[in-house]
Amino acid sequence: MSRFDRLFSPRSVAVIGATDREGTYAHNTLLNLARAGFAGTVIGVHPTRDVAAGIPCVPSLRAAGSVDAVVVATPAQSVPAYLREARELGCGGAIVYAAGFAEAGNVGLQADLTDAADDMPVIGPNCNGLVSVTARAPLWGDAVNLPQLPGGVCLVSESGNVGVVGMAHRGGLGLHTAVSTGNAAAVSTAEIVEYLAVQEGIGAIALYLEADGDGAAWCRAFAACAERDVRIVVLKVGRSAKGAAVGAAHTAAIVGDHGVFAALVREAGGVLVRQPLELLETARALALGRRDPRGVGILTCSGGDAGIAADLAEDFGVRLAELSVETSEALRELLPPAATVANPLDHTALVWEDTEAISALTEAVGRDSGVGHLVYIQDEPPGLPQATVDEWRATRAGGVLGGERSGHRTLLVATTPGQAADGVVAGLDNALRALAVLQERPPDPERLRSMADIARHADSRPALAEDVAKSLLAHYGLCVPRGLVVDTASQAVDAAYGLGLDVVLKVVRAGLLHKSEVGGVVLDARTPDQVREAADALLCLAPGDRVLVEERAPAGLEVLIAAQSHGVVPTVTIGLGGLWAEALADIVVVPLPADARRIRRAIRDLRAWPLLSGARGGPVYDVDGLAEAAAAVSRVLLEEELSIVEVNPLILGTAKSVAVDAVIS
Repeated sequence: MSRFDRLFSPRSVAVIGATDREGTYAHNTLLNLARAGFAGTVIGVHPTRDVAAGIPCVPSLRAAGSVDAVVVATPAQSVPAYLREARELGCGGAIVYAAGFAEAGNVGLQADLTDAADDMPVIGPNCNGLVSVTARAPLWGDAVNLPQLPGGVCLVSESGNVGVVGMAHRGGLGLHTAVSTGNAAAVSTAEIVEYLAVQEGIGAIALYLEADGDGAAWCRAFAACAERDVRIVVLKVGRSAKGAAVGAAHTAAIVGDHGVFAALVREAGGVLVRQPLELLETARALALGRRDPRGVGILTCSGGDAGIAADLAEDFGVRLAELSVETSEALRELLPPAATVANPLDHTALVWEDTEAISALTEAVGRDSGVGHLVYIQDEPPGLPQATVDEWRATRAGGVLGGERSGHRTLLVATTPGQAADGVVAGLDNALRALAVLQERPPDPERLRSMADIARHADSRPALAEDVAKSLLAHYGLCVPRGLVVDTASQAVDAAYGLGLDVVLKVVRAGLLHKSEVGGVVLDARTPDQVREAADALLCLAPGDRVLVEERAPAGLEVLIAAQSHGVVPTVTIGLGGLWAEALADIVVVPLPADARRIRRAIRDLRAWPLLSGARGGPVYDVDGLAEAAAAVSRVLLEEELSIVEVNPLILGTAKSVAVDAVIS
């Protein structure tokens, strides 16, 4: 039994601060429970009232006893004492509506709340509460009506308003549970997701997030989802934020905090969306769909819908099924003469309201061995006369029946929000976004647990001097240019002779990240006099500076490799480097740990992949060597417990790669 069970499936509820004052969270909660038909005991707690909203009241929580769920609807200052009492009474958990804690700068009061809660689960503070459709228990501060039956989607939101919008969207149709976490002071959002992942009847979890949270906790939560095949959709704000902890390095500017979290979500098989409608409807599609690597078969009565579906499928990377000759011949026998066999299939409005005819068409497509998913597209405009509605339903029923006969659960989709009937996903984009994930390999829970084992936040350290950084990289197997650190111009000339006079000179200073910004790099010293002059200039930049004289790297493609521990989980980033790093931001981000094989698969997602792989007769670069180098950089980060290891650029050739610049801290 989980410590959350009594709170999420209560049989008794006490509402502290019970009142008849309309519009208050306490009054709304009492009315919500009554409207929902909550079958358990509801008790109001108020020092002077006998009844509130028709519910009997007692003067204290102690008089109510050890209830399963305590709803605290009183001012912030009173909350810790009530929670302490609830814990001492053995209550199952609490919801705290009040604001005025850490979000308002009152960190001490929030600490008092968590101390009072101890191991008792508390949702909030500064939240809208918890709704369990299965338990008919809307412990919710705003007025809400529950759908008649629970669906397969859980909504977990760090925004109260997004939670309210989610409960109101289509009357909460398809929702199983909704949680507004607020400050998540005593129970983190990740803990709630981990709990929900193992509950019966849940197919997808829709997450609205404002903070990264604890990386290890998220990895564990997503691992629990992966084990039960609970699908994940995430709307996370802050996509434009840059990583502050390592902001002086290229990695932060290119990846950002959101990029790291997005990489974690993708590793967990999740879908990233940008607005609440996408969040809710993509989750609905994921909960209804099944995992299958085969193609999608799409049917509709509209040529326009068929064309739009084909374009969007390509946009989202959805693989449409290539119908076999046998399937095509069967469809020609069933279709009107004006229709053309294709996928997406427009069966035309000549086949309308004929459930059996549409069922036969859908069954023929569904029985094709290359079809793993069936989609039927139909909008149902609101306000139609009942006779017309019956026609639309009979048409749609054919798509469902044909799916059943061919062993599929047809995914019903409306192109336009507001025109989706019950059980229909609103928005082709939302349905196809979900199908793209359902065609891919499922996430690996063990991989996610291995990520949890190494997730940490490294302390920032001063950057190593470049020669020290490169020496460490060489120890881990990376190829670095030959070079020598000198203290005088004469020594620089001697070193240049030893390297063949084709050299680069750089200032050496611990903590210096961007040498070019202080004039600390000279690339064109090819004679003894030029070397001497360059060394003199570099040695005068700041007291204590030294000079690295280094052989020039061979020509090749400049790429970036950067591993970092800051962010929700450690990651390695690979992309075009040098001057192009921030200009193009063509990167892939891989959560760690990751071996060379996993990294190589990710490199294929770069927009520059054709450039790397010899498109149009160009050179074929050493991608295997690039992947090995990225894996080595990752090992340096993890084994040396560093904050960032960045190689920019790595000169990628056709046979080998050379790390010509490095930042390690």
